[in-house]
Amino acid sequence: MIKNRFLGIEEQGRTLLTTITYHNKISTGSLSPNTLKHNSTTEKYIKEFHLKQFSTTDVYLTKLNYKFNTDFEYALRNRQPTDHQQTLNNNGVMKHIERLRKVVKLAKKLDWINKNPFENYRIKFKKFDRDFLEEDELQNLEKKKLKPGRLQLCLK
Repeated sequence: MIKNRFLGIEEQGRTLLTTITYHNKISTGSLSPNTLKHNSTTEKYIKEFHLKQFSTTDVYLTKLNYKFNTDFEYALRNRQPTDHQQTLNNNGVMKHIERLRKVVKLAKKLDWINKNPFENYRIKFKKFDRDFLEEDELQNLEKKKLKPGRLQLCLK
């Protein structure tokens, strides 16, 4: 984008990050603070991906396609966390792609793009059966002495 602007080539259209900003602005009152936090995490991952893939933090909506989606999925699956976080599992990756798809669908509804690049892209969540805790497991949790902090609040 910078190179094109320097050369005097103006590419018309909206960018992905301006669309995300618009989505966040219109959704602020209707979404919970946690959902907004998750959206900002997805935005952070998109910026990281763009920086690695394209040496820029933003991309025009017209450049989005099926390959972009699969490349983003691959990047999320292979992302190495820099802090205490764990690597993303399948469902975590799919949630971030689901949030991106929601923003792109908004851009399509607003006629900012002609074609939805997620049209043929399938999101595949894995189902997990979670067992209930046994009586002795619950008692062990109740007896557990935790250091002061946020974990102590979980037992109250």
